[in-house]
Amino acid sequence: MFMQNAMKRRAAFTLVEILAVVVIIGIAAGIIIPQISTRDDMRAAAAARVLIADLIYAQNLAISNGAKVYVKFDVASSKYTLLTTASSGGDVAANNPITQTTYVQQFGSASRDWQTVTIDSADFDGDATNLNQYTVAFDEIGAPYTFNYSTNLTSDLTAGTIVLKCGQFAKTVRVTAATGEITIDP
Repeated sequence: MFMQNAMKRRAAFTLVEILAVVVIIGIAAGIIIPQISTRDDMRAAAAARVLIADLIYAQNLAISNGAKVYVKFDVASSKYTLLTTASSGGDVAANNPITQTTYVQQFGSASRDWQTVTIDSADFDGDATNLNQYTVAFDEIGAPYTFNYSTNLTSDLTAGTIVLKCGQFAKTVRVTAATGEITIDP
Protein backbone atom coordinates (compact mmCIF):
# COMPACT_ATOMS: atom_id res chain seq x y z
CA MET A 1 0.00 0.00 0.00
CA PHE A 2 2.79 2.38 0.84
CA MET A 3 4.34 1.63 -2.55
CA GLN A 4 1.09 2.39 -4.41
CA ASN A 5 0.72 5.78 -2.69
CA ALA A 6 4.33 6.67 -3.55
CA MET A 7 3.76 5.77 -7.23
CA LYS A 8 0.57 7.83 -7.37
CA ARG A 9 2.36 10.86 -5.99
CA ARG A 10 5.28 10.55 -8.47
CA ALA A 11 2.96 10.17 -11.53
CA ALA A 12 1.87 13.83 -11.38
CA PHE A 13 3.77 17.05 -12.17
CA THR A 14 4.45 19.57 -9.45
CA LEU A 15 3.19 23.13 -9.72
CA VAL A 16 6.77 24.40 -10.08
CA GLU A 17 7.41 22.08 -13.05
CA ILE A 18 4.21 23.18 -14.79
CA LEU A 19 4.98 26.87 -14.23
CA ALA A 20 8.52 26.40 -15.58
CA VAL A 21 7.18 24.85 -18.80
CA VAL A 22 4.57 27.63 -19.23
CA VAL A 23 7.23 30.32 -18.76
CA ILE A 24 9.56 28.66 -21.31
CA ILE A 25 6.73 28.35 -23.87
CA GLY A 26 5.75 31.99 -23.27
CA ILE A 27 9.31 33.23 -23.82
CA ALA A 28 9.68 31.12 -26.98
CA ALA A 29 6.35 32.37 -28.36
CA GLY A 30 7.29 35.97 -27.58
CA ILE A 31 10.46 35.63 -29.64
CA ILE A 32 9.24 33.46 -32.54
CA ILE A 33 5.72 34.75 -33.31
CA PRO A 34 6.71 38.37 -34.12
CA GLN A 35 9.37 37.10 -36.53
CA ILE A 36 6.91 34.82 -38.31
CA SER A 37 4.27 37.52 -38.79
CA THR A 38 6.58 40.04 -40.51
CA ARG A 39 8.49 38.33 -43.30
CA ASP A 40 9.48 41.51 -45.10
CA ASP A 41 12.78 39.96 -46.17
CA MET A 42 10.91 37.15 -47.94
CA ARG A 43 8.47 39.58 -49.56
CA ALA A 44 11.31 41.76 -50.89
CA ALA A 45 13.12 38.69 -52.27
CA ALA A 46 9.93 37.37 -53.90
CA ALA A 47 9.19 40.76 -55.50
CA ALA A 48 12.78 40.90 -56.82
CA ARG A 49 12.33 37.45 -58.39
CA VAL A 50 9.10 38.62 -60.06
CA LEU A 51 10.92 41.69 -61.40
CA ILE A 52 13.76 39.56 -62.76
CA ALA A 53 11.28 37.22 -64.45
CA ASP A 54 9.54 40.19 -66.08
CA LEU A 55 12.84 41.73 -67.25
CA ILE A 56 13.91 38.39 -68.72
CA TYR A 57 10.51 38.09 -70.40
CA ALA A 58 10.94 41.57 -71.92
CA GLN A 59 14.42 40.62 -73.10
CA ASN A 60 13.16 37.35 -74.64
CA LEU A 61 10.19 39.13 -76.25
CA ALA A 62 12.61 41.58 -77.90
CA ILE A 63 14.74 38.71 -79.19
CA SER A 64 11.78 36.69 -80.50
CA ASN A 65 10.09 39.71 -82.16
CA GLY A 66 13.31 41.23 -83.48
CA ALA A 67 12.30 44.64 -82.12
CA LYS A 68 12.97 46.71 -79.01
CA VAL A 69 10.87 46.07 -75.91
CA TYR A 70 10.82 48.66 -73.13
CA VAL A 71 10.27 48.41 -69.38
CA LYS A 72 9.03 51.73 -68.00
CA PHE A 73 9.37 52.22 -64.24
CA ASP A 74 7.11 54.67 -62.43
CA VAL A 75 8.82 55.02 -59.06
CA ALA A 76 6.23 57.45 -57.67
CA SER A 77 3.45 54.90 -58.27
CA SER A 78 5.60 51.83 -57.52
CA LYS A 79 4.80 50.11 -60.80
CA TYR A 80 6.37 49.16 -64.09
CA THR A 81 4.92 48.49 -67.54
CA LEU A 82 6.23 46.47 -70.47
CA LEU A 83 5.96 48.42 -73.72
CA THR A 84 6.34 47.51 -77.37
CA THR A 85 6.68 51.19 -78.27
CA ALA A 86 7.98 54.02 -76.10
CA SER A 87 7.55 57.60 -77.20
CA SER A 88 6.85 61.02 -75.72
CA GLY A 89 3.85 61.02 -78.09
CA GLY A 90 2.40 57.94 -76.42
CA ASP A 91 3.43 54.47 -75.33
CA VAL A 92 2.06 51.16 -76.60
CA ALA A 93 1.87 48.58 -73.83
CA ALA A 94 2.67 44.92 -74.34
CA ASN A 95 0.02 42.34 -73.47
CA ASN A 96 0.52 39.91 -70.65
CA PRO A 97 0.52 36.48 -72.35
CA ILE A 98 -1.51 34.92 -69.53
CA THR A 99 -4.17 37.54 -68.78
CA GLN A 100 -4.20 39.22 -72.23
CA THR A 101 -4.32 42.60 -70.48
CA THR A 102 -1.76 45.41 -70.33
CA TYR A 103 1.49 44.08 -68.86
CA VAL A 104 1.73 46.11 -65.64
CA GLN A 105 3.20 45.04 -62.31
CA GLN A 106 1.90 47.16 -59.42
CA PHE A 107 3.58 47.26 -56.01
CA GLY A 108 2.69 49.32 -52.94
CA SER A 109 -0.65 50.29 -51.44
CA ALA A 110 -2.48 50.10 -54.79
CA SER A 111 -1.44 46.46 -55.20
CA ARG A 112 -3.61 43.52 -54.31
CA ASP A 113 -0.67 41.16 -53.69
CA TRP A 114 2.27 43.44 -52.88
CA GLN A 115 0.91 46.09 -50.45
CA THR A 116 4.12 46.38 -48.43
CA VAL A 117 6.60 46.30 -51.35
CA THR A 118 7.62 49.51 -53.11
CA ILE A 119 9.99 50.48 -55.89
CA ASP A 120 12.46 52.63 -54.00
CA SER A 121 14.50 53.63 -57.05
CA ALA A 122 15.15 52.77 -60.68
CA ASP A 123 18.33 54.18 -62.17
CA PHE A 124 19.51 53.58 -65.71
CA ASP A 125 22.61 55.73 -66.28
CA GLY A 126 21.10 58.42 -64.05
CA ASP A 127 18.67 59.26 -66.84
CA ALA A 128 15.60 60.53 -65.01
CA THR A 129 12.65 61.29 -67.21
CA ASN A 130 9.51 63.21 -66.38
CA LEU A 131 7.24 62.12 -63.54
CA ASN A 132 9.88 59.89 -61.91
CA GLN A 133 9.73 57.40 -64.77
CA TYR A 134 12.79 55.48 -65.85
CA THR A 135 12.90 53.23 -68.89
CA VAL A 136 15.21 50.41 -69.96
CA ALA A 137 14.98 48.80 -73.40
CA PHE A 138 16.19 45.49 -74.83
CA ASP A 139 17.01 45.06 -78.51
CA GLU A 140 16.76 42.08 -80.87
CA ILE A 141 19.87 40.45 -79.36
CA GLY A 142 18.86 41.16 -75.74
CA ALA A 143 21.33 44.02 -75.21
CA PRO A 144 20.11 46.71 -72.79
CA TYR A 145 19.62 50.39 -73.56
CA THR A 146 18.30 53.38 -71.70
CA PHE A 147 15.44 55.34 -73.26
CA ASN A 148 15.12 59.12 -73.04
CA TYR A 149 11.58 60.48 -73.44
CA SER A 150 12.71 64.03 -74.20
CA THR A 151 14.65 62.90 -77.31
CA ASN A 152 12.80 59.62 -78.06
CA LEU A 153 16.21 57.96 -78.45
CA THR A 154 17.93 55.00 -76.88
CA SER A 155 21.56 54.93 -75.83
CA ASP A 156 23.79 52.11 -74.61
CA LEU A 157 23.19 51.25 -70.97
CA THR A 158 26.28 51.54 -68.79
CA ALA A 159 24.65 50.75 -65.43
CA GLY A 160 21.14 49.84 -64.35
CA THR A 161 19.69 49.20 -60.89
CA ILE A 162 16.22 48.82 -59.46
CA VAL A 163 15.79 48.80 -55.68
CA LEU A 164 12.70 47.15 -54.16
CA LYS A 165 11.91 47.74 -50.47
CA CYS A 166 9.68 46.01 -47.99
CA GLY A 167 9.85 47.38 -44.47
CA GLN A 168 13.52 47.70 -43.56
CA PHE A 169 14.65 45.17 -46.18
CA ALA A 170 15.77 46.08 -49.70
CA LYS A 171 16.74 44.02 -52.74
CA THR A 172 18.72 45.48 -55.63
CA VAL A 173 18.24 44.12 -59.13
CA ARG A 174 21.03 44.93 -61.60
CA VAL A 175 21.00 45.00 -65.39
CA THR A 176 24.53 44.56 -66.72
CA ALA A 177 25.72 46.73 -69.60
CA ALA A 178 26.25 45.14 -73.04
CA THR A 179 25.27 41.58 -72.04
CA GLY A 180 21.93 42.38 -70.43
CA GLU A 181 22.57 39.91 -67.60
CA ILE A 182 20.02 40.45 -64.82
CA THR A 183 21.00 39.65 -61.21
CA ILE A 184 19.95 40.25 -57.59
CA ASP A 185 22.49 41.53 -55.08
CA PRO A 186 22.74 39.11 -52.16
